[in-house]
Amino acid sequence: MPTAVQSRPPYRWVIEALVIVMLIAQVMAWLAPAPILDPMVKSLGISLGQAGLLISVIALCIAIFSFLGAFVAERLGTLRALLVGIWLMGIAEIASGFTHSFGLLLLCRVLEGIGYGIIIGPPAALVMQWFSEREWPWMNMVNSVCAYIGIFAVYAITAPIYHSLGASWGKVLICYGVMAALVALAWTLLGRERPIETAPAPRHEARPASNLPEVLRMRGVVLMAIALFGGMWVFQLYTAFLPEFFRVERGLSLDQAASLTSLLPFSAIFAAAAGGIGTALAGLRRPFLWPLAILSAIGCAGAVMLPSVGAMRACLVLIGIGSAGGLAATGTLIMELPGMTPAKMSTAFAFVWAVGYAGAFISPFLGGALVPLFGLRNVMAGFLVLQLMPIVAMYLLPETGPGRKRFVMASAQPAA
Repeated sequence: MPTAVQSRPPYRWVIEALVIVMLIAQVMAWLAPAPILDPMVKSLGISLGQAGLLISVIALCIAIFSFLGAFVAERLGTLRALLVGIWLMGIAEIASGFTHSFGLLLLCRVLEGIGYGIIIGPPAALVMQWFSEREWPWMNMVNSVCAYIGIFAVYAITAPIYHSLGASWGKVLICYGVMAALVALAWTLLGRERPIETAPAPRHEARPASNLPEVLRMRGVVLMAIALFGGMWVFQLYTAFLPEFFRVERGLSLDQAASLTSLLPFSAIFAAAAGGIGTALAGLRRPFLWPLAILSAIGCAGAVMLPSVGAMRACLVLIGIGSAGGLAATGTLIMELPGMTPAKMSTAFAFVWAVGYAGAFISPFLGGALVPLFGLRNVMAGFLVLQLMPIVAMYLLPETGPGRKRFVMASAQPAA
């Protein structure tokens, strides 16, 4: 099993800074259409289901092409895989701003999704390469916060940017694409991989063609994939359609709906930080997983059922806490599974998020198509049944943190 060099090079902080800006930029590029769906629908003459496809098709591409990223990382190295993905994502987002038809825009979004999929696995592998095992929970905490910073920024600034650019959704997409391209340039100039020490393999032992078969035999990886499928199905549906729900069902303006929805990622920023600190200090992972999945389910139900703005705000905070509080524990638990290595981690992360993003693809597209039949509120409420998947699957996960030993020892001591 590979072991990282024991020294802690200062350059690891440059790598972490690059990871942070990339995680923020990629989420902003993906969800850029969500706050401005209504003008895009009117401009392109498309349905809400087609508009949902513009967001969810990226999740489909991630589900498919994250394996491509793992393959490229295995063959060419983690950094090269990351560079291919981030450049493709930035260029495609810029190109999408110049389109004037649904077909061309969808094609650009597909290319963007391919790039996004390729860079799913490399950040986790780089964290394992550059940081010590004790630092993993803290780095996973920081990285999990980044996604929600990006989501919050999208809902907080996209509508004002849209108005400042002459109500042009194309110029908004170009802005986000340029941002992603600048991040790609930074990775090209400053990105590095850290060499690892490996024990020499026996000469008669051939190197496996792929790490995937071994990864799929890890029960924890499979359970996490099931959890992410259900959790991301619900989360993606709500983040995609909550602004539209508040506008149509609650009578809010475009800016008001986007501002209200931004409470979800804003609260998630603090929840991800608190959850990461908690799992690092406690040395436990499971208490920060399935209980928070229950909390997220409660928040989702209240957001579409309770009519008052105050209640909706509280429910959005619950969703943010429930969806983000366990992200650091999620990544750290996978890293700590028996037999996990940086090379396998890239593949494992690609697999669990591929399954998760498959759910994220289906839900907005299918949900948007079912809205004319059942209504937006009924669709969002009905799909909440899939939140049972993360609750059950995460409950069945093994505890991998160092705190489990202290817990077992304390439980084994006879009562005084």
